[in-house]
Amino acid sequence: MIEALQNWFLVFIVGPGGYVGLFLFGAVATTLIPLSPEVVAVAVWKAGMPIIPTIIVLSIGNYAGNVLNYWMGRLGEFWILEKYFRIKKERLDRAHKWFDKFGPPILLFSWLPIVGDPLTFVPGIVKYDFWKFSIYVIIGKVIRYVGLYYLFAFWI
Repeated sequence: MIEALQNWFLVFIVGPGGYVGLFLFGAVATTLIPLSPEVVAVAVWKAGMPIIPTIIVLSIGNYAGNVLNYWMGRLGEFWILEKYFRIKKERLDRAHKWFDKFGPPILLFSWLPIVGDPLTFVPGIVKYDFWKFSIYVIIGKVIRYVGLYYLFAFWI
């Protein structure tokens, strides 16, 4: 089902959805739905979409999804995250330990699989400053896609 959703988004983005679809995909992929923005980024670049606008739109979309995570962490109770978003307490505890150990710069790695999504709930839960959270997350997202592009360009 996840693969079908990802394929639908890809067809929508390359077709009529364009940048709006790319933004929506980026936002949904950084919530707890396990989609792969890397696969979509490479696919749209192969389809001919311009590099810089796609990096910007995907980064902003990812940031929007992480802002949603932040505010759910800030406003919610753990049982809400567990019941409706299926975040296991162990994943959230691991992310919380990373945040405590490495501090806010760990948010530069919020794109990592498995721990990245829960990592963006933690600053909300601990009431970390939203604007500082935003700076770290945006920088991390841009670095991710620029790095992915250079990796992609190297292999083509």
